[in-house]
Amino acid sequence: PELNVLPPIPLYRRILRAHRRLPLKHRFLGDQYVKAEFRHHSDVENPLHIIGFLSSWQQYVEAIEGDKWKEAKLDVEKLEKMSDQQIIQFYELMQSAKGLDSEY
Repeated sequence: PELNVLPPIPLYRRILRAHRRLPLKHRFLGDQYVKAEFRHHSDVENPLHIIGFLSSWQQYVEAIEGDKWKEAKLDVEKLEKMSDQQIIQFYELMQSAKGLDSEY
């Protein structure tokens, strides 16, 4: 399906608004992660990287808004495409989430 990607600032705001639906402890972790990621990618100039970044976050916010995040599983194909640094970052995020709730 065609995905009309939002510009960075409106998407960022939409994500933070969507996080209001989350339990407080998850909201705090999510807000901190989103802020760090958008800050980290603010100086990226590669158009393909920018589109990939924004479209991934747009899919994320749509999952949060539709409560699909509760049943979401990591796609093995996406995991295989991750760099070593991304896998480490994902692992650290997973460890943070485990500290919040035993359901992980």
